Amino acid sequence: MQLEAILNKLGISSLNEMQEKVVESYQKDHDFILLSPTGSGKTLAFSLLILEQLKEIVREVQVLILVPTRELALQIEQVLRKVATGHKVTCAYGGHSTRIEKNEFKDAPGIIIGTPGRIKQHIEEGNFDPSGIHTLVLDEFDKSLELGFQQQMDFIIRHIPAIRSRILTSATMMDAIPPFTQIEEPILVDF
Repeated sequence: MQLEAILNKLGISSLNEMQEKVVESYQKDHDFILLSPTGSGKTLAFSLLILEQLKEIVREVQVLILVPTRELALQIEQVLRKVATGHKVTCAYGGHSTRIEKNEFKDAPGIIIGTPGRIKQHIEEGNFDPSGIHTLVLDEFDKSLELGFQQQMDFIIRHIPAIRSRILTSATMMDAIPPFTQIEEPILVDF
């Protein structure tokens, strides 16, 4: 889908400066770090990157987005349902029925958005196959670390064998990117 069509679907006339910089800087199959304040439009920015990564519609999970909160998961799900035409999008988070989520996974959504604890649980229970995931988004990574999700994120990353692109978003820069992320030579956009 062309950028103009995506923006029309979302009722947006143009990208903001940060989003334009992200689109210009992105290179397929490279790790990417986006530093920008909360509320600046990071969700749309990384959604555009995800659309570049998605293969044709196949029956496997291609993209996993880890977020620190249920509210953020639902917000991202709304955006992606509008723009990921033809690709099934599903959400998994604490407080939601694992049975319903497990049923959603049977049709192998192209994109799964979820909180680290719930995604870890689904991987442990074998509810979806992470082997086809090629793009991992760690959204609001700083907040995920603050909330104590490092062990869950580490577990999840170790169970995804074929990640080609990691997209990390954060409102603040860390002294160092934790090694468990396996991010190497990232493209950095700092707003």
